[in-house]
Amino acid sequence: MVATENNLRISRQVGGALRRLRLERRLAMKQVAARAGITKPMLSRYELGRQHPSLPNLVKVLRALDCSAEDFGRHLGPWGCLR
Repeated sequence: MVATENNLRISRQVGGALRRLRLERRLAMKQVAARAGITKPMLSRYELGRQHPSLPNLVKVLRALDCSAEDFGRHLGPWGCLR
């Protein structure tokens, strides 16, 4: 049960960071999904924390957002909250 709660918290944190980045760049979900080569519903699930992206898909989305891994890490917040 604890692992599931941690996974859910991580998915929500990653999804929230992706959403903040997209909104900061004033991009529509449809634009980011098309640039990343994923579906809009999939991006929505990522942003809502209902599904966590695979590493390859996370990289695609970050590239679509023109975001470095370092910048993404800043949007995630303190890593201590991922425990």
